[in-house]
Amino acid sequence: MQVDNIEKNQYKITFEVDAQEFAKGINHSYNKNKGHFNIPGFRKGKAPRQIIEMNHGAEVFFQDAFDFVLPEAYGKAADESGLEIVARPEIDVLEASTDKGVVFVANVYTRPEVGLSSYKGLSYEPVSAFVNDDEINAELEKLQDKNSRIITITDRPIQNDDTVILDFEGFVDGVPFEGGKAEDFELVIGSKMFIDTFEEQLVGLAVGDSKQVNVTFPEEYHAEALKAKPAMFEVTIKEIKSKEMPALDNDFAADVSEFETIEELKDSIRAKLLEAKELQAKNVKEQAVVDQLINAAQIDLPDVMIDERVDQMIRDMANDMQARGLDMETYFRYTGTNIEALRDNYRNHAEKHVRARLALTEIAKLEGFEASEEEIDAEFDKISAAYNIPKEKLMTIMSDKEKKDIAKDIVVRKALELLVDSAVAQ
Repeated sequence: MQVDNIEKNQYKITFEVDAQEFAKGINHSYNKNKGHFNIPGFRKGKAPRQIIEMNHGAEVFFQDAFDFVLPEAYGKAADESGLEIVARPEIDVLEASTDKGVVFVANVYTRPEVGLSSYKGLSYEPVSAFVNDDEINAELEKLQDKNSRIITITDRPIQNDDTVILDFEGFVDGVPFEGGKAEDFELVIGSKMFIDTFEEQLVGLAVGDSKQVNVTFPEEYHAEALKAKPAMFEVTIKEIKSKEMPALDNDFAADVSEFETIEELKDSIRAKLLEAKELQAKNVKEQAVVDQLINAAQIDLPDVMIDERVDQMIRDMANDMQARGLDMETYFRYTGTNIEALRDNYRNHAEKHVRARLALTEIAKLEGFEASEEEIDAEFDKISAAYNIPKEKLMTIMSDKEKKDIAKDIVVRKALELLVDSAVAQ
């Protein structure tokens, strides 16, 4: 193996796979691909390797053989190099033959140097974690709405917030237009679902009433033929519905929660809101000091590290969408974007993430932070519980890199805690 420094934070690692190991890769490639060859005199998939090589060349099985031997060979070379490699390598084949084996060359990037001056005592603007009565009442109203029941109104006209079932037909210049007619349409008055003052003009009507409603389409309307056009809708009211809210009393508290009184329910809501605001305040503080750290840190960041982080963000997005039964092609179709636009959108955030990670890692190094066996074990417990996978099985399916990354995450969190704990409120 040979390691050459190409330029700052970029190295070339040249490493070999001997002929014996390469032969195992070729044999693997042959067994994987032999069914794809039609050789006269042999049933498909039954031709000997030597016969296929005679017909298609000795290199016919090389590519899959490279893929077979490369992971272990590169991993060993990377470890022996002693380099702190931070991104996926670019690997090429220099030489390959059945009698000499393979010579690979990997272009790798190492962790760039991080220049830090002072990182303790950074400033931040505190965020209030106070909860007022209006916020509590708003949460109670949500509970009321969630536990309301819909009743049919027969003894009064339409009011704001009512749900109305109606028939309508729209006309422009006295002519019906496409998409302007519906029967048994459900409309919440005040929702602004309809254009202009359509909904307001229905207030005061009763079941069975009909009315001509006059409106004007907006200039930015999606249908070109209707932009800024005055229109008349013939409307008939068929049904009026309204939400009946439960009273905010002790019975309500007992019905919707584990508490017996409304005051206990309010106290619980206050506690949850306060917890959420305290977490938000903590996040704002963290972001403030991390932003200052990023701006102060001197890092000659290679583009490949940003690209790799963007790739990871896109993979995470794709996995999240797949878990919800969606896919990237559908997302691009409905948003009118593409993979290049998505990468551009993520790039700034990715660069900040990488810079912050490098700076925090440097702080951890300067402070001598380490991850204890107990801390690492506790992280495995959390992952096991989060994914409902037995810890023993988790240890077998996680790669060595993933296990090492857990330890790195722990020391980075310790650095962040130091940064936050030492920060000074403005």
